[in-house]
Amino acid sequence: MNNKLKYTATAAMLLLAFSACKKEENNEPVLVKPYTVPTTYNFATANYAQSTSLVQMAVEVDAYLKKANTGSAIVALDQTMLNNMFSNSGNPFTDMALNASGNNITNFTSDAAMIKSYADSVLIFNTGATASAGVGGFVARGSNKIVVGPRGLEYGQAFTKGTMSAMLFKEVVRTLTEVKSLATTDTTKAQAMWDAAFGMLSVPINYDPTKTYASTDTDKPLLWGGYLAERGAAIDAGAVLFNAFLKGRAAIGGYDVNVRNEQIDIILAKWEQLAAAAALNYVTSPTAATAIGNYGTQLHGLSEGFGFVVAFKYRPANSKLSAGDYDKLNMILNTDFYTLLNQPGFTDLVAAQNILKSTYGL
Repeated sequence: MNNKLKYTATAAMLLLAFSACKKEENNEPVLVKPYTVPTTYNFATANYAQSTSLVQMAVEVDAYLKKANTGSAIVALDQTMLNNMFSNSGNPFTDMALNASGNNITNFTSDAAMIKSYADSVLIFNTGATASAGVGGFVARGSNKIVVGPRGLEYGQAFTKGTMSAMLFKEVVRTLTEVKSLATTDTTKAQAMWDAAFGMLSVPINYDPTKTYASTDTDKPLLWGGYLAERGAAIDAGAVLFNAFLKGRAAIGGYDVNVRNEQIDIILAKWEQLAAAAALNYVTSPTAATAIGNYGTQLHGLSEGFGFVVAFKYRPANSKLSAGDYDKLNMILNTDFYTLLNQPGFTDLVAAQNILKSTYGL
């Protein structure tokens, strides 16, 4: 039965098909209406243009910062351009629709000054100096390089993963937590907020978790969407998140708040586990025998891990991660990276690995 059809079935039929009802403030029961869960996010009223624009802005800033990584020579970046990309002023984006969107990264990012400082630091340490412990500059990575600070943090990765955490993940947690508090019949607001959260995942409406999307695919998943396959395959993150978004959105239209809220719990738990799976990979890969002594590989990995651990600051209230273990992870990833990499047995990184594994079942 199509979810757009008007409700004509009897209360008895509804009780057999779905959870029965929820009493609103006027004590009148609101019966669940028949609805179907589609296979694509092709809901008639779906609109997540704002979320899409924020994702694309972050992608463009990431691409701009990565210019500094090309080759071995200095590739100059412009501070005014970077400032304009954060504030969305002066038409800084190649996509003119982004320039006209009225959105900007700063307004949607928690700890925005800190995230901006990571991007600024790419320019500050883009000097041509050879980096070493206590000295920021270039570290060779393959035929190219990365720009790191005095403690070895690659600032471009800190910006990108930090933005994924402090803007996109934070907004999903905030938005879906609020949806849980909405009345059964407040479907218009709930649907709009649900769509905004879905847009932060940045996958196509017909997303296929079994497909390998080519880098040239104009409809390829971006940022978190890209990590569904890259780091989330073992935990089935793509299928779980996409199906939960479909089921929850359909349930809103059917007044089925029980299912709606169940899907919110699924989304937030799986998204947080995805962040943990990515963080685990990046605090583990630098300890591999093939990586030891290759600072370009090791510092790059730790910097990505640093950015994904930022996500846990914005985790939902029912997160499995205890405050104490969050503090330990945060302390480890804020330690001088050269110190971490030169510890016998990688003591602190192994401790971080164990927290992530035991907390998130990885």
